[in-house]
This record gives sequence, C-alpha cells and structure tokens, in this order.
Amino acid sequence: MTFEVRRLGPESLGTLLDLQERVSSALPDRSVFRTSTPEFITYCLADGGRCYGVTHGGETVAYRMVYFPRDRAFNLAKDTALPPAEYHRVAHWDTVAVLPGWRGHGLARRLNVRALADLADTGIRHLFATSSPANPHGVRTLIEAGFQPVDLVRKFGGSLRFLLYRPSPAQWPTAGESPEKTIAFSATDELERAFRDGWTGTGISHDAHGHAQLRMRRRPLPFADARP
Repeated sequence: MTFEVRRLGPESLGTLLDLQERVSSALPDRSVFRTSTPEFITYCLADGGRCYGVTHGGETVAYRMVYFPRDRAFNLAKDTALPPAEYHRVAHWDTVAVLPGWRGHGLARRLNVRALADLADTGIRHLFATSSPANPHGVRTLIEAGFQPVDLVRKFGGSLRFLLYRPSPAQWPTAGESPEKTIAFSATDELERAFRDGWTGTGISHDAHGHAQLRMRRRPLPFADARP
C-alpha cells in the first residue's frame, strides 16, 4: 500500500478542518482529542509552524501539526524549568490525527520521522508535546519518536495530560543503571509524585488486565530543574 508524506501549505486549511472533525466525531470520548481553531491552523500552515499530511489515492488520511509558540503566551516550556531565553527555540508537537479506517499502518510514525527531519534547519532545540493518559497508544507513539513523559499537567480547560519532552537534535542524557519502576496510567497521584522526584517515563507496558502502565527511570532533564 502506497502512502505519500508531504508538507502542507495555507491552501490545506479546509482539508485539516474537515479531517479533525471526522476524527473527533468518531471517538467515544471526544475530550481525548483536542481540535484546533481555524486561526491556529492558519498560523501553523504559514510561518508559525509546520504541517504535514499523508495521502493515499489522492485522499489525505492523516496529518501532523508542529507549532512554534515563539513569544506567544502559550508555551509548554513554562511548565518546566527551561530558561526563558530558550523559549524561542521551542516547538510543540501539537496534533496528530489518523482517520479511523487508516489506523494500524504506522502513519503517525511516518509523520514524526518527516517532521523531525525537517526541523533540523530551524534552530529549534526543545520539543514539547501533551497526550491524554486515556490514550496510551498516543503516548507510545511519542515515546517511539524520542519523547519522554516528564510531568502531569492540566491543560485545555482543565484536562489532565502527560507533558512530554524531547531534546532536538541532541539526545537524552543516559540513565545509566538507574532503577526502574512501573506505575499505572490511572494512578495519577503516584505519577505526579514520581515526576516531582525526578523520574521520567521511558516506555509503556500492560498489566494482566490490559491496563497501561508507565515504565520510569530517574533521568534528569537536559536543563537544570529549579521548580520548587
């Protein structure tokens, strides 16, 4: 089966608005997927980010949006100790969506590979993303792209989200032989304590009942953490 990944321009606004509505309306819990305003998508399609689509047979079946917050108020780096002088080097791994009939073909991974390669010449050094604890597949896809859960935050009207980080193009510091532990996605209080104590997520497993668990190691962020 042939898929093509291409960068999208301003003429694709209608396509993305239609796609996000089709994806959102097919979900049993629509709060898991955050839709974007036409103004935000227009900003990202221009010079405020990068947008990519996957086409098959002339139809766009998946997309990925990357957002450059720059000096705008909403910057996920503000939930970490990243120095403000670095905020202009931040990108948000914003929205990825695949139409229900095309899931299982690794399209999100293809989009991630293309977007990561394209950012190499932009001066971006810090990538942030959020994902719902109710969406372990989304969290897994981000981890496979080099992101690691570093906190739990409330965003988008109070919804609980994992905050994930990836240095770019640098790599994460090695965790060495640090101990590992596993915490259920549903144990949010325990996860929050672990993040405060310097643990980050490194992978996902499932218990005997199929419930998602976050595998964690002590791994410092690649910048000093000065949070109280």
